[in-house]
Amino acid sequence: MTIYAKSFIALDGNQRLTGATTAQISPYDHYTCHLCGSALVYNPEWVTSRPWFEHTREDLTENGRHHCPYVHLEPEEARRIRMLRRYMPDVLPMVRKADWYCSGCNSDYHGERYCVDCRTGNHSTEIYQS
Repeated sequence: MTIYAKSFIALDGNQRLTGATTAQISPYDHYTCHLCGSALVYNPEWVTSRPWFEHTREDLTENGRHHCPYVHLEPEEARRIRMLRRYMPDVLPMVRKADWYCSGCNSDYHGERYCVDCRTGNHSTEIYQS
């Protein structure tokens, strides 16, 4: 079984950024990943009120297959998630955000390790504040 990270934001059918809770208003809209453009499956989770979006292997774009951080978890992160799910199945993982420098396009950005301009995180290094 392939594990993809849950996403809590996506682009709706009008290409507007929307949160998973807001998407409960239009659960049948077409949602895509804001980073790689892959089609996402929306899980409304009416009972727990913790909705999310997820990638599926069949709907990944080329960019998603190779570079999307929701698809390519660090091996240590995937192992940690599996271990924690055994003990706390209802706890959601936190997304690590930091300041990054991308040597591919010479730009600084904040958020997840994924440069929107280069459409990859391969050239990004974390900027440490002193």
